[in-house]
Amino acid sequence: MEVILSNISKRYGYQWVIRNCNYRFPTNSISGIAGHNGSGKSTLIKIISSYLSPTAGKIAYKSGTQVLSESSVYNYISFVGPYTSLIKEYTLEELFDFHFIFKGRREQIEYAAFYDLLELKLNKGKRMGELSSGMNQRVQLALALYSDTPLLLLDEPTSYLDVDAKKWFYGHLRKCSDNRTVIISSNDEEDFNLCGTINDLSELNPQSTSGT
Repeated sequence: MEVILSNISKRYGYQWVIRNCNYRFPTNSISGIAGHNGSGKSTLIKIISSYLSPTAGKIAYKSGTQVLSESSVYNYISFVGPYTSLIKEYTLEELFDFHFIFKGRREQIEYAAFYDLLELKLNKGKRMGELSSGMNQRVQLALALYSDTPLLLLDEPTSYLDVDAKKWFYGHLRKCSDNRTVIISSNDEEDFNLCGTINDLSELNPQSTSGT
């Protein structure tokens, strides 16, 4: 999937968080969105996900020769951010079954293989609400990485992850990035190691003080 941003701007009240953003994220690429705190990184990735609407500008989503509507693009996206969460009452197996009602599975992965790749050693009855922030983040990332979606959006993906968990994430990102467009927003330079292009929002919004 190709994503093209044309003069995207976002305002909250009288404060412009993003002004005139023109980026192109090519098909089958890994791109980064960098910038200081308040430059609008999270706001921009929420706009790309269609969770937020821009105040001005347009986004085009292209899958081959097909142009997708903003109202249907959620079918093609996996999205993880510090503000997304899991269903706390579900066990891992229940969550796996529920999630993949709505998303296809990469490699037709089955629950047993998914459980093993998490490397968490959870007991069968453990519920998501009983897990640490780092464990929850790993599960969210795994569900997104192993969903068969052409657009993968990751906002601060290694927040809550320790050193070993970061290595786990980078390994699975490398494995699951083929044939999809990946966009990573982060303050951690290490998160951009696989990126072919890094777009710095600070250059567009040097005076911005709100938004992330």
